[in-house]
Amino acid sequence: MSYINVRRANCRNCYKCLKNCIVKSIKYADEKVEIIEDGCILCGLCITKCPQRAKSANNDIEPIRKYIKDKDTITAASLDPSYVSAFGSSADAIAPALKAMGFDIVEESAIGASCVSEEYLNLIKEGGRENIISSACPTVNMYIQKYYPELIDWLAPVMSPALAHGKAIKEEHGENVKVIHITPCLSRIKECAESPYVDGVITYDALMKQFYEEGITLSDYAEGKDGFDKKAGYSCIYPIVDGIVYDLQKKHGKDDGTECIDGYDMLSVSGVSSVKKMLDEMKKGNIKNAFIEASACSGGCVSGPFMPLMRSSVYRARLAVKKYADKAQETSRTSINGLRAEYRAEPVKEDMPSEEEIRAILARIGKYSRAQELNCGSCGYATCREKAIAVYQNKTELYLCMPYMTDINQAMSNVTLSLTPNYIIAVDSDMHIKEFNVAAQKLFGISRAKALNKKLSELIDTSDFENVINTRANIYDKKVSYPEMGIITEQTIVYAEERNMAIAIIKDVTQEHEDRKALYTRKKESVSMAQKVIDKQMVVAQQIASLLGETTAETKVTLNKLKNLIDAEEMNNG
Repeated sequence: MSYINVRRANCRNCYKCLKNCIVKSIKYADEKVEIIEDGCILCGLCITKCPQRAKSANNDIEPIRKYIKDKDTITAASLDPSYVSAFGSSADAIAPALKAMGFDIVEESAIGASCVSEEYLNLIKEGGRENIISSACPTVNMYIQKYYPELIDWLAPVMSPALAHGKAIKEEHGENVKVIHITPCLSRIKECAESPYVDGVITYDALMKQFYEEGITLSDYAEGKDGFDKKAGYSCIYPIVDGIVYDLQKKHGKDDGTECIDGYDMLSVSGVSSVKKMLDEMKKGNIKNAFIEASACSGGCVSGPFMPLMRSSVYRARLAVKKYADKAQETSRTSINGLRAEYRAEPVKEDMPSEEEIRAILARIGKYSRAQELNCGSCGYATCREKAIAVYQNKTELYLCMPYMTDINQAMSNVTLSLTPNYIIAVDSDMHIKEFNVAAQKLFGISRAKALNKKLSELIDTSDFENVINTRANIYDKKVSYPEMGIITEQTIVYAEERNMAIAIIKDVTQEHEDRKALYTRKKESVSMAQKVIDKQMVVAQQIASLLGETTAETKVTLNKLKNLIDAEEMNNG
């Protein structure tokens, strides 16, 4: 089952989720993001750190709604003790609001935490374990099972408080009661889905949405009966850093200020990166005879990924939970049998490349030696070698490397600037030269190094550049002559808003201008020649006309003579 949804349309490939994923169980391919379920430990950082809100929890509460609305089904809400900090001044209204929503039973899940603490104390008393790591955080449990299987024997073989409380409710009210855990935790969804003791999970944000849809306003339940059927007492301190340690010390009767119980030093660590460092130290043998309270969320459960947006800061949340725990009273002592659990090593198996394969992958992005491995982390991986391994494992694409792509873009830009015959000049608002390409260097007879930061006015008139900077109005294809250099140009000057610069692309159209002049001259010569031909033709025509006139007159005279001769001959014959 997938516990994290990815809205691909929202993802902008910023790699922020990958940068924050301690186990790198996120795959980038074809501009798409996928969660690698087998490697994920459900810490929720990819959800909380995503600036585009492209990820969310797969928390379907529709079956839970059916349980609640079914009058023949008994439903029990197991409320995580972090609710005290999650809902601020409205915390007292949560339990009665849950009753209004339809729950038949509402209890603090810290009841299970109290019993879990007793089991931890039993483990400490038994001794025999070099270290004991608390098992209250399912993310930490998965992290050890998948990535530190060699430490599995040090993971306390005890149920989490949520499962312990679910077990207690079913033991008291029967197996048919539906236990719904309410939490700010993502990994708790998976843990409860795989347990027979909890029938569903509602995250805090999903709960608030449900209240809204049902028209339940917390302010309407702020005063009056608190709504709880059972409360846990001091064990509701579990959600903060040192919470488990505080509870163990209180139950053990430690009031001398020491942080050691029966030979075990009491340590606390929170935040998945800190947990990693602690586990690494344990692997090296640098931590011994310690009970370690481990929480994947920095600051404890009060920093869970699904805490409401209006919740208080981590520091105020800690104070709120601490104050609540100090004055909390148990409403009923609960004893739960059989809280021991078994955690099995489930190491993530991945193909690993050889050193030659790693070097070959790195060489494809221009990293031929270790000195060229920048380890900038922009791709989401801490080192270039880790990135190469991820490429080998098809987790990411080879060319998702910012320094490499920057070099490529710069190289392409340099090639373009070098090969174009146009003169490219960029200036800042003070008319200092900031870019000067090869063609411009040849035209002005000055190197780029000498031209940079030089005043453009020392080379050419800057009025058009200043106008573009001041008005931010671009100039396109303006004809400008430079007689001193013997060229005629067409200039396009555009404003670059991001850098407050004017960038000019100057095209030498001198030859085109000369060609047009030559063409014009040829056309004029052709017209002149045509005129001369026409004039000559007119003279010839006139001469022909004159000649035709003379011959016509002579013909007429001849014909008249011939006619008279014929007439005379006729008369003589008559």
